[in-house]
Amino acid sequence: MPGPYISEVKYRGPASQDFVEVAVDEGTSVANLQVAVYHPNGNLRSLNSLGSLDGNQFGKDIYSITTGVHKDGAIALVDNGVVLSFISFDSVVSTSKGPAAGLTSTQVGSTGNNQNMSLVSNDGGTFTTQSPPSSGTIPCFLRGTRILTVDGYRNVQSLKAGDSIIRAEGGAVALRWIGKVCLTDPDDVAANAPVRIPKHSLGPNIPKRDLLVSPNHRLFFSAPEYELYFSEREVLIPAKHLVGWRGIKTAAGFAVLEYHHLLFDKHEIILSEGLPSESFHPGDMVLDAMDRDTRDELLALFPSLAGKNKGYGQTARTCLTVHEAEILRKLSA
Repeated sequence: MPGPYISEVKYRGPASQDFVEVAVDEGTSVANLQVAVYHPNGNLRSLNSLGSLDGNQFGKDIYSITTGVHKDGAIALVDNGVVLSFISFDSVVSTSKGPAAGLTSTQVGSTGNNQNMSLVSNDGGTFTTQSPPSSGTIPCFLRGTRILTVDGYRNVQSLKAGDSIIRAEGGAVALRWIGKVCLTDPDDVAANAPVRIPKHSLGPNIPKRDLLVSPNHRLFFSAPEYELYFSEREVLIPAKHLVGWRGIKTAAGFAVLEYHHLLFDKHEIILSEGLPSESFHPGDMVLDAMDRDTRDELLALFPSLAGKNKGYGQTARTCLTVHEAEILRKLSA
């Protein structure tokens, strides 16, 4: 397993929305770790300690630093004065300043002009783009979750293609495809542990009973005041960004995990245990994470996903980053 590494960088758009995410082995002290951010000319822009633990994913402790990052600048991850990595995006940077003095950055990729995209990595060496900024597991429902259909609530594992599912905003939509993954290896189970949203934690009967979803499964939130902060009053937030709030926590004690994906002609907001949440959205990285048979089955139904742009369309609502989710939590306190 790699040591400390940069796992995600968001650098397009307002500097207040930029961030650097660092992953370390669970339980590792980060007292000597710093993130040095450089201007395009090689001057040191900021030197940041990792601060407080942000969460845990895949056996890694995750730390996020909110700091401006220039598209033509660079970032160095430093351990007790030793540079572990020095990366850049749209340009190469050489510097004679700060911890990375005498080094030239390694370009790891670019998000182009997309302000709702980040660069993510599972090892600190290979980076890929992801939209919206986020990392982790494929979003899906745990076996036993009840989904509202035209015939009432039904367990997700009992649904089949063609069933009519109630949309959160009203009306029904036909289910096009159902995917399933069953995890039995203890390491896989631990790395993909579901997030538990307790009964009534988000309002009366919201959810109607405890809801268990994968960490990256996004939940729907709506309030007029959100528009001031996010330019939208209706947003989606990954469940993992809500852990520690209103009793929401990672669920333990599973020997087997059976997750189900529900796919429609477009991204939908449906009702799971009474809580509005997203349907499956097959982005590029999600497709790459699927086994071959599942991917082939999905591509047979949606051939456009195999095209140059692998397009499925936009998400049903704006998706918040971990930093924006923290603002929402404070607004909803």
